[in-house]
Amino acid sequence: MLSFLRRGKSNNNRAGLYLTRDGVAAVRLVREGESVFRLAECVYHPLAENTEPNVQLGKLPLTRASVFSVLEPASYQLLLVEAPDVPEEELRAAVRWRIKDLIDFHLDDAVIDVFEMPAHSRGGQAKMMYTVAARADSVRKQVDLIGDAGLSLETIDIPELCLRNVADRFEEDGRGVALLYLADEQGFLIVVRQGVMYLTRRIETGVNTLASADGLRADLVAGLALEIRRSLDYFESHYDQKPVFTLYSAGLEAADRNDLAVDLSVTVEDVDLAQVLGLDCEVDDELRRRCLPAIGAALRQEAVAL
Repeated sequence: MLSFLRRGKSNNNRAGLYLTRDGVAAVRLVREGESVFRLAECVYHPLAENTEPNVQLGKLPLTRASVFSVLEPASYQLLLVEAPDVPEEELRAAVRWRIKDLIDFHLDDAVIDVFEMPAHSRGGQAKMMYTVAARADSVRKQVDLIGDAGLSLETIDIPELCLRNVADRFEEDGRGVALLYLADEQGFLIVVRQGVMYLTRRIETGVNTLASADGLRADLVAGLALEIRRSLDYFESHYDQKPVFTLYSAGLEAADRNDLAVDLSVTVEDVDLAQVLGLDCEVDDELRRRCLPAIGAALRQEAVAL
């Protein structure tokens, strides 16, 4: 993501940062092999009212780590557009004008980046791609906050691609996995196969929504099941893929996972970091949920940012 921020090859000490209006999630991963990582530190600092994130960033022992940061969802839009038929070096400029009427802020205030998606199995359809349009002031603020804290910024990413990095580590049979991640007020659903994100959806249900639903919680979970089923059907039919058998989740209680498993006829498992990472620190369910996008950011493996 956001290739102008790339600082070159990162070292084996990696930090993931997820700065939101509510708090700062920070992790440190140690790379021990080509795709082997150990979670050395995992913390979440809530922000008190009128407190800036730099107060918490200054407390983090991450000065020797390459920092992979994550934009919060309100600071960017992710758009699916038809890929322009232009040389690669002209792609961002061409996409920029294509999305000018699709974003809710001025084009001059946007930082644009793109990443490709798989072609549909049905011939004759236009090639599509995802475009990220981030608010330039949000990007600058994050760059300044991290720099002022004395940290070395490698890239700025988006939650969807960070969660892709997590989901990819759980795939075992080559047929793809789905991941449902619930933040406080909203969620993300992604489907990944062999490291490629085939689709992503934002979900209008978060952990706070479920917690305040009282007797309507079962209805909300049923709504989640419907959204997930539609997405899995789309993955199978439009990309001619085998059915996904496993959905991983973060932010759901055991009863919710059981209900989803019945409605979807798939296995629904809680994200268990110990399956894919060495753990040097204790991470409870809530801390893991808060820090999962930051963990995914630090797991980034692309040699070239898109």
